[in-house]
Amino acid sequence: MAIKRLATGLCLALILLTGSAKAADPPTGYNPKELPTVGCFWTGPFSASNPKTNTAFPGTEITYWGAKFVTPPGSVLTLNGRYPHARYASFNAYESNGASASSVSDRQIKPDSGSINPSLPGKNRDAKNRSFTINVLGEPVQSTLARNTLYANPSPGSHQDILYRVYVPDKGRNLSGGTGIPKPSLRLADGTVLTGQALCNQMNSTHDYTGSLMAPSIWQSLVNSPGKDPATNPALPEFTFVKYFNLPNVFARFKTEAEQQAAWLANPEPVGTQYNNNDARYMTGAYSFRFGQTLTIHGRAPTTPKTLDGRRKVNAGQMVEWDLCGIQALTTTKTYRCLFDEQIPTTGRNRNYVVSVTQAENRPWNAKRKCGVAWLRADPEGDGAGRTDAGTLLTRNVLPSTGFKTSIWDVTSPFDAKEKMAGFYPKGTYMSKKAFQSHGCPFKWK
Repeated sequence: MAIKRLATGLCLALILLTGSAKAADPPTGYNPKELPTVGCFWTGPFSASNPKTNTAFPGTEITYWGAKFVTPPGSVLTLNGRYPHARYASFNAYESNGASASSVSDRQIKPDSGSINPSLPGKNRDAKNRSFTINVLGEPVQSTLARNTLYANPSPGSHQDILYRVYVPDKGRNLSGGTGIPKPSLRLADGTVLTGQALCNQMNSTHDYTGSLMAPSIWQSLVNSPGKDPATNPALPEFTFVKYFNLPNVFARFKTEAEQQAAWLANPEPVGTQYNNNDARYMTGAYSFRFGQTLTIHGRAPTTPKTLDGRRKVNAGQMVEWDLCGIQALTTTKTYRCLFDEQIPTTGRNRNYVVSVTQAENRPWNAKRKCGVAWLRADPEGDGAGRTDAGTLLTRNVLPSTGFKTSIWDVTSPFDAKEKMAGFYPKGTYMSKKAFQSHGCPFKWK
């Protein structure tokens, strides 16, 4: 009976999160939230710093631009761009539930004739000739993928939906990495090529982005699950990160262990949502400062390319990028702050790291870089749903190398992350501010 009630609640929550297709197309240029735009085609930039665009848990080191449109039958949308001066960039196409259906990363993009791909290890990141071309087709993903092609197949009654991402622009570069946003052109079936407003009119381009938010009543029903403490649920005295597989498994974390196991058996397939990046895998962990004034996250850091200082050439790392973010509940899907790999100091041959997560008033004096510690300030609004001493941490791993087998990508269930990731699993330890400070500077475990 308990499992049946859980399933019913999850179905309701899923409906609320995914929404439904509109009966009629909105007019070209429809922008009910007055979101920022780049021309008539692109919406954005989306970033955590703008309250209007802080939705779907954006990373604070990441900027997004989106486009919603309908390509006419037989037409091809072309995006002409330049590789950014940044750590990483990619294109993703999404289904109506916010799940990535197709993607192309900068490492996969073949450059135009006479250009090079500076995102590849060892290439000149300052190269002048850095152009590329992406074709966007209104078709389902094919068994054999064409090079430089994004398959943006619209769901019935919906627009096609794509995002362009830029991670960690070089210092001194703007949000797009100093190379601007790819420019669209549309080749119709009869060979006519459209650009600018004519293109947007032909494709009914809109800027209608509606956040997939959980109703507060559903959130409160999860927090107040039988046998759980609503002041802390789903956080536990022993902090743990759990890999994201799908929403039913997320909701089950508020329930008993038996119900979590049942949800996993019933929903073992990964299903992206909230505009996930197909090149990233995620883990989240709920925290409550009722278990301690500081939450200390510690583990081994994978190697990544060091690009922030704009160096000309970089080597490949064990993965392209990783980060740690403080986020709110599904009722807001807001991100407060993130630290990415280059902002987190490491020590020793094993590249050990320590991150102190605290509210501002409880920051230890030794939670600073010169002590080998990164400080992640906790959101003063807490979970954004009424509990100021609770929240969630999110960590993402982007494109691990083929030889690196201890990342989030290698986790096979919500219950085996610690085993699969070994020393690279980020452990969490609660302690008082005084206890953290007793570890000194440089910070040393006792």
